[in-house]
Amino acid sequence: MLELGIIKKAGEVKKYFLHGTSHYLGLDVHDPGLYGTLQANMVITVEPGIYIPEGSDCDPKWWNIGIRIEDDILITSKGPENLSACVPRTMAEIERIMAQSSLFEQFIPGK
Repeated sequence: MLELGIIKKAGEVKKYFLHGTSHYLGLDVHDPGLYGTLQANMVITVEPGIYIPEGSDCDPKWWNIGIRIEDDILITSKGPENLSACVPRTMAEIERIMAQSSLFEQFIPGK
């Protein structure tokens, strides 16, 4: 955001980064935890995201942009394993998937 000119000082990132970076995953989507040392078999998210609302004090070309990247990470004795590594990540991959018809469309009347 500094490089793009969205913010002028690193501390300003908090204006657009409104949530935490991670949480536990388990029986519930946001499992509570002690946030202590990570141990084997724990699963956490890594989910940086920025949200720039209309009227922000940056160039209006950035207004109404929100992006969030979320991965689910299994902590193992050999290191972290990204459980969501197979998920499409590039704009081209995502656009290709979005253009495909959905299996759920067969349940929509008239389709």
